[in-house]
Amino acid sequence: MTQLQPSQSSTTLTEDIALRNTLLLPQHRTLNNSPSSSSLNTNTTANANTVPTRRPFADASFHAADASQDESMYGTQGHHPTSKAPLYIRGQWFKDHTGRTVTLRGVNLSGSSKMPVGYPSHQAEGFLDTDGTEVSFIGRPFPLEEADEHLGRLKHWGFNLLRFIVTWESIEHAGPGKYDMEFFEYLVQVFYKCKEYGFKCFLDPHQDVWSRFSGGSGAPLWTLHLAGLDPSHFAQTNAALVHNHYEDPENFPKMIWVTNYTKLAAATMFTLFFAGSVFAPNCVVDNMNIQDYLQTHYIKSYMALAEYITAQHGIEDDVVIGYDTLNEPSAGWIGVEDITKIPHTQEYSKESTPTPLQAMLLGQGHKQTVDFWVLTFFGPKKKGSKTIDPEGVTAWLSPEDRAQKDERFGWKRAPQFPRAGECIWAQHGVWDFATQQTLVPDYFVRDPRTQEKFDFGSRSFLPFCRRFAQAVRTIHKAAIIFLEPPVNELPPSLPPPHDDDDVAQFDITSRVVYAPHWYDGLTLLNKRWNFFNIDYLGVKRGRYANYAAAVKIGEKAIRECFRHQLACIKEEGQEAIGQHPTLIGEIGIPYDMGDKKSYRPNGNYKDQIKAMDANMYALESNHLNFTLWNYCADNSHKWGDLWNGEDLSLWSKDDLDKDPRKFASTISDIDAYSSQKNGSLNSLSSPRDVTIPVQDSPTLTRRSSSVSLDKKLAQAQAQTRVGTLSSTSTSSGSSTSSGRPLLKNGTSDDGQEGRQRLHPDIGGRAVIAFCRPYAQKVAGTPLEISFSLSNVTFKFSFKRTPSTTEPGAIASNPLNSPKPGKLSEPTVIYLPRMHFPGREEYLASLGGSHSAGTAQTKPKEPVCPVTVSGGHWEWKEHEQTLLWWTGEGEDGNGYQSEAGNKRMPSLDDGVYEITVVGKKWAGNSFGGAAKTGGSSLWSSISQCCRIS
Repeated sequence: MTQLQPSQSSTTLTEDIALRNTLLLPQHRTLNNSPSSSSLNTNTTANANTVPTRRPFADASFHAADASQDESMYGTQGHHPTSKAPLYIRGQWFKDHTGRTVTLRGVNLSGSSKMPVGYPSHQAEGFLDTDGTEVSFIGRPFPLEEADEHLGRLKHWGFNLLRFIVTWESIEHAGPGKYDMEFFEYLVQVFYKCKEYGFKCFLDPHQDVWSRFSGGSGAPLWTLHLAGLDPSHFAQTNAALVHNHYEDPENFPKMIWVTNYTKLAAATMFTLFFAGSVFAPNCVVDNMNIQDYLQTHYIKSYMALAEYITAQHGIEDDVVIGYDTLNEPSAGWIGVEDITKIPHTQEYSKESTPTPLQAMLLGQGHKQTVDFWVLTFFGPKKKGSKTIDPEGVTAWLSPEDRAQKDERFGWKRAPQFPRAGECIWAQHGVWDFATQQTLVPDYFVRDPRTQEKFDFGSRSFLPFCRRFAQAVRTIHKAAIIFLEPPVNELPPSLPPPHDDDDVAQFDITSRVVYAPHWYDGLTLLNKRWNFFNIDYLGVKRGRYANYAAAVKIGEKAIRECFRHQLACIKEEGQEAIGQHPTLIGEIGIPYDMGDKKSYRPNGNYKDQIKAMDANMYALESNHLNFTLWNYCADNSHKWGDLWNGEDLSLWSKDDLDKDPRKFASTISDIDAYSSQKNGSLNSLSSPRDVTIPVQDSPTLTRRSSSVSLDKKLAQAQAQTRVGTLSSTSTSSGSSTSSGRPLLKNGTSDDGQEGRQRLHPDIGGRAVIAFCRPYAQKVAGTPLEISFSLSNVTFKFSFKRTPSTTEPGAIASNPLNSPKPGKLSEPTVIYLPRMHFPGREEYLASLGGSHSAGTAQTKPKEPVCPVTVSGGHWEWKEHEQTLLWWTGEGEDGNGYQSEAGNKRMPSLDDGVYEITVVGKKWAGNSFGGAAKTGGSSLWSSISQCCRIS
């Protein structure tokens, strides 16, 4: 193993880049002799009567460099010196360098990134081989050669943000301190691709129920061995339900993986990770408590990745803007009032449901009769019991196996570490081996040493977030921290920064975003859209006496219920965290509703459209930034997102044949066709200067089957409406491409015979519901936004920002404010052509005389009416954006702009309003020209998605 060289936190950026260009990239390196290998004070100690533990991250060199060095590294208001488009934060809004308010909408990329390449969750073969050390995540979220296709599609859909899933296992699977540098290099190449398409990214240290070896994703296998657990016995002892150990993986019960949070493996690991020094003081490894050992390696892993990213030119701040703290953190058993009962905080139970004590006894091999729960429309309901008999098999490593793991991974356990093959909780006095009875039922409620009540938020979660943020910011100084609390829990209040070693030189109240998750739980768990729903958050917050009182019936009530729940989440965050932006890190819908009826030959996505539209309404009504869960490049109808039976991807390769707009032409035949039709088609130039007919969004490529030339030409002619650019465009190229057709590796089309060009929407699911208009950049403060899917009408208003920003705010916190000066840039509104088609495209879709001669006609007003209360606008149809100028000097009647619209006077109060009315047409009806009869999908949408 070679040593990871010092990062830019100890050298100049130029030196780091030069160093990277001269280094070879072996598969794994250890992090050492750099600031990220020095110490962060975790402020925990082992039992006073045992071998003393050292405090990791205690080295003073961990802290930020001195001021002079700091200034030389970050000369532009704290951002990376080469950053050209950083994001600022002012109050609850994101800002760009001009002072415009930025709205971030994006996706999680990707659900399959939870698993190594070649190891979907249903596959048992090779699952525990080589202790999980010889796996690779290179190719997650997609192979590099597919990057243009997927990123082009996401850009076409109007997204500008990616929550990039990077598990701890993907970095440190080879063993403690061994990092997969080839994976780092792959990620960097993907980030460069993201930059080409204008995406901002933040990294998500993703986990679910601790690890894929305990039924989820996240931590490497060696962490379970460190705690003394044996994953090969989890199924028999009910320590975890793992997909590939289930008797029928294809029929893995819906959302049952969530129950692993309360089973032995995950509950033990989270308790150790967040409070091992308190509740398991004898678990000492390498002279530190297991809590410190786990957190040290978790934090260092992402520090190593941050070092690699900051060493690259043009990625830090321009592409990678920050880091999530930890996906959906769990308190484990911390706070459980009585381990002999199912905790009242355990809101989801399904099938076999042991109490914490029963989980410990099962892990020790003792037969137990546990409650059996089923899921109903109104939530989990107890239905009998079930006996589980491990037949003496334990979930703990035998002395021989544990010694082998210790030798392999190189750690050294202290003499007082609990014995192998026996429950660590029994050895800490929680229950008695002989009687199998509890000794301290409320063991996890109070600190065993002081008997003070232990608060997870203030003593575990927030200190961890501070350590993580402090560590990352010693490398990526301007990193935004996306603070994510446990799901559906109230966020802990942010106390003022204090000056002990834990948080020295760090202020978590600066450049922080509140990033909770929210799902429509009833639809997610039942995988069915109903005529009723439940205000679950209201029940949890005590606003209803029971679930029955929280039932909402009817589409309007459901939509308002969702809107109110997200409004409460936003308000709770601002009260606890402060006036910072709120970004919903995960929200989405299952696409395999109703036993996958949408996947049948005559299936459709009407239920999914209704569900997604309700979710989007709730988001935009609250002016929330968000990243939808998720976009999975290898989703299939059979296995979904390749993880635990989940199927929430916005796109699926198995849906490529469902949309009639699909092109069946190969590149070579399109070339021939374009030579005949070039007079009516705009084009993009490839490096060899050929003309290829395209729509103004990127066309995507896949291998095509053999089809006759005549048939291909006929299909292309029939699809002229998706092969044209608007003749009213005033600029060349496309904002959703790199100025060339989207072919393999983004190169020219030389040698691309047999490659198929696809409309970006092909394979998308319920696209008309999530591909919506919105103001991406606003020259002021957003006020109201709405989009009605039933009448395709977009409305937006904002209050213009004063012409200069306040210099005082900038002086006090330059990272949170854009540069001062006049705000003259336009408001930028994304108008997807799916709902707001270009003139030529729309007329061509009508056929007959409507499309005749359109190429010779001079540019006219758009077919979609635009009404503004002030200023003037220009619609760049091929870029799917409308530019709206409302600055000083923009008022006055009678001025005719290039786009043919008049300047209008502003309102006296500085409030500006815009309304754009789209079309119900072939581009969003999924069936040729839009119909007016009852059989049209639009007729159904008008009934089910009406906003009244």
